[in-house]
Amino acid sequence: MKIAFLLSIVFSLFIGIGQVQSQQVEFILSPGVEKAREVFMKEKLKKSTYRGWRIVVGITRERREIDAMQREFKRNFPEYSIEWVYSNPFYRLLSGTYLNRWDAMTDLEIIRREYPGAFEMNADIPFDKFFD
Repeated sequence: MKIAFLLSIVFSLFIGIGQVQSQQVEFILSPGVEKAREVFMKEKLKKSTYRGWRIVVGITRERREIDAMQREFKRNFPEYSIEWVYSNPFYRLLSGTYLNRWDAMTDLEIIRREYPGAFEMNADIPFDKFFD
């Protein structure tokens, strides 16, 4: 019993005495890896879209309905961006532009209070939409 007690004290002293020291890490890239990174970055710059996330507020086949939904959404959520897109045969009312799904989920939870059928959608989003 005394040995276990002494070991626990010694162990706690070692934990308490230890100091955290910062260390520097240096990455050295080989020429092949650096060239591959440069090629990747050039190809990435050619793309005009990014695979991100949008919130689908509603879907319909009627243009008048999508316009009415858009006006109602702007009235209920003036702080959110909203637009409709047409993809034959449906009009989709889309809100927001998100880099990852988890960012979209926080706004989706708020929007679902008024629009329970809203859902997140993976989409190709033009880069300029992220800066609006």
